[in-house]
Amino acid sequence: MFKHVGKWLSRVFTFKGNVRTLSITSLVGGTSLILLRVTLQPFVLSLGVSMAYVGLLETFGGRGGVVNSIIQPFAGWLSDRKGRKLFIILGSVLSLAALTFSTLASYFQLWIWLIPTIIALGLSGISLPAADSTAAESVEVGERSMAFTVIMFFSLLPGIFASVVGGLMADQFGFTTVFLLGAILQAFNIILVWFFVRETLRTQSAIKLSQLTESLKSLLIPIKNLRGFYLAISSDSFFWGIGAAILSGLVRKTYNFSNFQLGMMSSIFFISSAATQLPMGILVKKYGCKKLLMLSEVVGITMMIGWLMFTSFEAFAFFQILMGLVVTTWVPAIKTFLANSVSEEERAEALGKLAAFRGLVAFPAPYLGGILYDALGFAAPIMAGLVGVVFTLVLIFLLVHDP
Repeated sequence: MFKHVGKWLSRVFTFKGNVRTLSITSLVGGTSLILLRVTLQPFVLSLGVSMAYVGLLETFGGRGGVVNSIIQPFAGWLSDRKGRKLFIILGSVLSLAALTFSTLASYFQLWIWLIPTIIALGLSGISLPAADSTAAESVEVGERSMAFTVIMFFSLLPGIFASVVGGLMADQFGFTTVFLLGAILQAFNIILVWFFVRETLRTQSAIKLSQLTESLKSLLIPIKNLRGFYLAISSDSFFWGIGAAILSGLVRKTYNFSNFQLGMMSSIFFISSAATQLPMGILVKKYGCKKLLMLSEVVGITMMIGWLMFTSFEAFAFFQILMGLVVTTWVPAIKTFLANSVSEEERAEALGKLAAFRGLVAFPAPYLGGILYDALGFAAPIMAGLVGVVFTLVLIFLLVHDP
């Protein structure tokens, strides 16, 4: 495998056009959002709220939150008809809005500004189906898993330094400085997208509201040949959301880790993700998506057991290495599986529908995790997540079949 990795590493920087541009914008935009996400939960807790409230915010505006989930199929449907670039730009604009609102929330110490922050952060997912479709349509079919892997590598790369810098800045200068720096970087990212991303949708079509209505009616109806896949992926999203989605807040409240320590944990996660991301495109291509999805869950089960057994910062920092492996074995496999299962004309819509389906199934999970913590302590949400991930592993084995 190492021979193949070395050969592919030499090709990483030979991707041109949109893959190269999306890699750069993932680096810049990723840095700004990492600065926000690594410090947002500690900032919310600094306002004196409960873990249930932290979970509620994650439920609405997190990566798998309800706002993020609902917007994606709508955006994907429009992107399949009116093009990709517009929605990539809108996603960056909404990310900038979230960073701006969070800066105001920190400066004025008013929780009310967290509401537009979370809404804008969730709505920024409007760009995801368009960006993934742009990547898929910018390369040959056989290169898709590698293109996804390269772009994800560059989105993870800034976490190596931005997480530590964000945590250190929050401890030394306060949260306002962190959020403001993120806003400046996101503004620069909008300029990059505007001038350098090229449209990939070859044929635009009219927007018919009747078609949109039918598409939204089928929001919770999985594509027929992908029902097992939808069920397994949604189960994963729900059970990971119970504990892992609010882990920063959990360890901050339980073990009083500092912002710098949380930043270090995040940095280790991104180092692990970046270091292991590149070979995953090869592994997906060689062994198929199903085996990588199962491997991801096995690594996650091991990590959650570790969370329950150890309490030190050093232990949690070590387990972030495994968290990186969980992500890098999971995301390219999902995107490649779905991209290869549908036609170009419905690709963005299918990506958006999957995000919506699993998000709507999973969105209560962080809030439930917060309630479990407030009632029973740290072990409760982690144990619930662990049992659920074992269940998901069984679902993948039984229901998911490579296209």
